[in-house]
Amino acid sequence: MEWKIKKRHSLKKSEIKKLKEYIKENLGEDLVLDGEYEKCELSNRWKIVLVDKIPSFLVLKDMIIPSLKIVMERNIKDFKNYVVIDMGAVPYIANGADVMAPGIVEIGEFEKNKFVFVGDEKNGKILSIGISLSGSKEISEKKEGKVIKTIHYVGDKFWNFEV
Repeated sequence: MEWKIKKRHSLKKSEIKKLKEYIKENLGEDLVLDGEYEKCELSNRWKIVLVDKIPSFLVLKDMIIPSLKIVMERNIKDFKNYVVIDMGAVPYIANGADVMAPGIVEIGEFEKNKFVFVGDEKNGKILSIGISLSGSKEISEKKEGKVIKTIHYVGDKFWNFEV
């Protein structure tokens, strides 16, 4: 299904300020982008934020998740909410697979139902972003099963979406 914009509007100054504060607190000051902020509701009911017409953030309930395009130059360990996967899992994650416990070699700190950056152990590159199905402590003790539901990866519809 092709993504189409159903609704689109510029954010008010107060909304931009609130969004920038959230980004600064949760993602870091360098991801606070300057430019024209617009919010779009898509045909699949997802909401995204454009900055200067570039899809930059995905809005899911109470979370604002950055596009991989704006974090791809960062190292996975620049964030606290991350998992590092072994190189054998990379091809699967790069194609949108969910993260399984056995593929994790290192883990940061995060709670259940929060977004998590997924990166490879060799280069520290961010490959995908997912939602944790358990907290980091529980995941570190797991030996099997799905632990992170992938919601955004390089080459997916959000990655390829253009305005």
